[in-house]
Amino acid sequence: MLLSNLFTRHKTPPPRFAPGLFLGLILLFVLLGQAKPVYGLIGIGTVLIITAGMVEINRQRIWDQYKKTYKKQAGLLGLWTKPNQIYYTINVMILWPFIMFLGICSLFAAYVLS
Repeated sequence: MLLSNLFTRHKTPPPRFAPGLFLGLILLFVLLGQAKPVYGLIGIGTVLIITAGMVEINRQRIWDQYKKTYKKQAGLLGLWTKPNQIYYTINVMILWPFIMFLGICSLFAAYVLS
């Protein structure tokens, strides 16, 4: 019984805590930045770089998951929430690389302040 479980591929659940964790860490480091600006900048920069990297790495999985869950959504169906390839491309090619750039700028600012 135990050996058969080694060869069974289980479906990985989607991360449900990621958006809350992202916002919570940003808020924590913003508050820490009030007392110690260098530590706040390092924390914010690190969180932004890691988050942007994870979104870029998992972009196809995120897109497929959004298209699949959109059909099951009740309530907010419409023009602004409909899966659109143009919005997806803008998000992946412009927004998240810019967030990564802001993280790098934050780390550079922390280096200059220290």
